[in-house]
Amino acid sequence: MDKIVATAGEAFARIFGGRAEVYGEAPGRVEVLGNHTDYNEGFILAAAIDRRIAVAGRRTKGGDAVVHSLTFDAGGRFDAANPAKSAETPWLNYVAGVAWQLKRAGIAVGGFEAVVAGDVPLGAGLSSSAALEVATAMFLKEANGFDMDPIALALNCQAAENRFVGMNCGILDQFTSVMAKKDRLVFLDCRNLSDYDYFPLGVGLDLVIADTRAPHTLVDGAYNRLRESCFRAAGICAQKFPDKKITHLRDVTMDELEAARADIGDGDFRRARHIVSDNERVKLGSAALTRGDAATMGRLMNESHASSRHDFGNSSPELDVMVDIAQGLDGCYGARLSGGGFGGATVNLVEAEKADAFAAELARRYHNKTGIQPEMHLFHAGQGAMGGNLG
Repeated sequence: MDKIVATAGEAFARIFGGRAEVYGEAPGRVEVLGNHTDYNEGFILAAAIDRRIAVAGRRTKGGDAVVHSLTFDAGGRFDAANPAKSAETPWLNYVAGVAWQLKRAGIAVGGFEAVVAGDVPLGAGLSSSAALEVATAMFLKEANGFDMDPIALALNCQAAENRFVGMNCGILDQFTSVMAKKDRLVFLDCRNLSDYDYFPLGVGLDLVIADTRAPHTLVDGAYNRLRESCFRAAGICAQKFPDKKITHLRDVTMDELEAARADIGDGDFRRARHIVSDNERVKLGSAALTRGDAATMGRLMNESHASSRHDFGNSSPELDVMVDIAQGLDGCYGARLSGGGFGGATVNLVEAEKADAFAAELARRYHNKTGIQPEMHLFHAGQGAMGGNLG
């Protein structure tokens, strides 16, 4: 049994008495290439990290859901059949939102008691929220005995975050948390979710995640504004090229984007240019992984960060300092921001034998430059979500 599941189960016995009967667990994720391309129906390379969130508990006869989070050392309660959003316990909304969305999908969720445990770093852009949603869905699937296709489960978790929590994220986080494979990067075509593939990270390579410890908050509207900017640019391109079926920036070439530049306006154009170019980088990166070309993969990661920094506008001074330092250190093939941006973490493709020294030197130089003590995490590509009975 995974240690996080065991931790949740042991805490359940202390808090609720008796034995937790079923569990669900899911990993956080790191986006390696393809920044904000998911809601533009583009392409992404991502990996699950070997840090997870577990939900362990049991069905109850009543209609209430009673949940305790070890991370926040707090509990909450909601009506499992009719969940309401809570302003007092924001973390609980990710659990309640899944129950709410399952009801919308025609699945009745009964009352339950559960404990949430996890070791996914919070606030680092590693999708602890998606891991909690997917772990909750896996738990509820086991507790209520319903079947659901894995991709449908990911889509329902995304809908919970979009419609209940109020964060208009794309499908990347939930899909990766559900579908990831150990030692592999997931390639996802976000238009056709059945078109996905797996590529080896490569022998002798590791991912070092460098948490800047800068604030990472996206529900405040910045993410949604970027999303709207992309949709405006795609709409103008659709008008400019009516014979081509353009619904998202996925459908736009760089030449077409340049031709529509005057109509789009500078700000939206630069954001769109980032999406169009990052889609191309994902395809080139997949080919590089296939042939074991770490140098090209790293160069594409460097280019992606420059695009986020100068075109998309979702980097931050701390992220830029972290990336600039990393790109000059021995053993590093490439570095870029990962996730929504505006803070959070960078992902670094590093020679495995030099990863520990790289992380230590990066942390030292970043602290000297910013006065902030970062957190370094050495991750391996992990397995996707699981659930089952607790014996």
